Amino acid sequence: MKLELHDRIALFFTRKARLGRMFKRRGGISGQTSATIRRWIVSMGWTEDASLQEVADSLGLYKEDFSLFFRRVYGKNFLQWRKEIRIDEAKRLLVKDKTIPTAIIGEEVGISDKSNFKRQFREITGCTPAQWRSKH
Repeated sequence: MKLELHDRIALFFTRKARLGRMFKRRGGISGQTSATIRRWIVSMGWTEDASLQEVADSLGLYKEDFSLFFRRVYGKNFLQWRKEIRIDEAKRLLVKDKTIPTAIIGEEVGISDKSNFKRQFREITGCTPAQWRSKH
């Protein structure tokens, strides 16, 4: 779909104004924003299968601020951080109780698809959940 010149100009200035507002807010992450996100992390909100936008909306935050928090505090984007924290929790659970099936552990940390859990686990640790469990 090709936009007319006046539509492209209007879109450009709309985006520029929005970016300007974002950068004015960006002096830093407010203490209230940090506290809200930290409470969400502690409550294990990351086990829910929600997009960045959905989580930010549920916390009453701009998605840009939510995303910025993870880049500044953890040095990675939200999805990478969530994947890593889920796998770290899965590693802990795999060792804590060796009788729980790995698929159940995947569901506990928010990855309900067994093959997806195995793939993500291998991506982060270099081995499958079963191999991790037998090594530790």
